[in-house]
Amino acid sequence: MAVEKKYSVAVADDHAILRSGLAHIINSIPEFRVDMEAADGAELIEKIEKAERKPDVCIMDINMQGMNGYIATEKIKKLWPEIGVLALSQYHNEFSVIKMLRAGAMGYLPKEAGPAELEEALLSIINGCIFYSDLVSEKTIAVAEDNHIAKMQDLNKMELDFLRYCCTEYTYKEIADKMGISLRTVDWYRDKLFGKLNAKSRTGLALFALKIGVEPIAEDR
Repeated sequence: MAVEKKYSVAVADDHAILRSGLAHIINSIPEFRVDMEAADGAELIEKIEKAERKPDVCIMDINMQGMNGYIATEKIKKLWPEIGVLALSQYHNEFSVIKMLRAGAMGYLPKEAGPAELEEALLSIINGCIFYSDLVSEKTIAVAEDNHIAKMQDLNKMELDFLRYCCTEYTYKEIADKMGISLRTVDWYRDKLFGKLNAKSRTGLALFALKIGVEPIAEDR
């Protein structure tokens, strides 16, 4: 006797072939079926709004044309907090993992993961558990799960602005130009914050910025 599909899944990915392949894998998993597909976050939200039955889980690609996974996850969790979100991306750097989990995702799965791990992730989220792929480092998980947000360490406005730029892909020279200060002054802010925040790299500064809720400067490249 065929197993009744109990849980509804929505898939958002801007690559149609990958989206179709993912849906095929999910539909082969007992108890799950894909009822909704979208090319970006905005389309997904529109379809959820119109759907009589909301999905139990949304599998969300992070880097999509149009509304990206960060924004879509935040909106979905505000509108429908009961929907679980599983982040899916070919990029699993610390910044991406932490930002998606802070946005409300219940798990993070790199695209190179296999069907068995996808099934494990879906079942974990349905059961109310956070899921982390074995491909994500323990250090990243520790930062993402840290509920004791670090204090601001008496940071002034210029130091906070510098932290925001550290979360972008701007070079230190470009940051100096954007902030209207010299490269030597940028070096001074960097070294000062290394000492204040006990960080050893720009990545460390960016992680601290995320932990205290500092958003990156919007890039205008």
